[in-house]
Amino acid sequence: MNERPTVDHPLVREHERRIVAAAVLACEFAGTYRLGAPGEKTLYHVPAIMTMEGLAAMAESAGHNTAASRARIVADVAFDGSASPMETALALLLTLPVDYGGFGLVRPRLNASIDVSAHRGILADVDQVSPDYLWLDHGVALEYDSAEFHAAVGRDARSDAVRANILTSLGYRVFRVTPRVVRSLADVELLARQLACALGTPLEEPSDVQALRRRCLYAQLMPSRNA
Repeated sequence: MNERPTVDHPLVREHERRIVAAAVLACEFAGTYRLGAPGEKTLYHVPAIMTMEGLAAMAESAGHNTAASRARIVADVAFDGSASPMETALALLLTLPVDYGGFGLVRPRLNASIDVSAHRGILADVDQVSPDYLWLDHGVALEYDSAEFHAAVGRDARSDAVRANILTSLGYRVFRVTPRVVRSLADVELLARQLACALGTPLEEPSDVQALRRRCLYAQLMPSRNA
């Protein structure tokens, strides 16, 4: 007997696609990078021009309409502090609800500072470290290693290694991900399972429709994202 193909409702899929697109834009404006026009380079180390708290407040004051409802959802799923398009894409893919195609992981803080000044001269040679993704309450950090991004922002491999070693010496479990990993949905899923294990929150297995949405979400987020 032939199995019927898995399909999604087109209106539901379009609603989710628009939410994700708006979340990507919100992360950019609440982050420290700006995408250039076609053919232009991405700008880094620029100030954020909004916050998710501000977006939520604006949506609340706008009352009950479609735009305000969408803005509330975006404020819940997007992030402050992203430093690059790939940080945004990976953060959304890892944390969006399974029904949206994400992995539903606990939300991290992006590029949040950890005060290590008490260990300066013993375990650290700096006063603060800021991992790309930080689950502070779980003692877990994730670093995205990209030579292209490091060159663009003037960061070298040594500083990343020092930062990771400081976090490890303080008891954090530090995971690393490279551009090669995010080129494959299977590799991203493996990363998500590893993080879920460290966070103590097993991944929810997607239904057939949710698995289809995951492939669509991956295609939406990843192909156009540079490092």
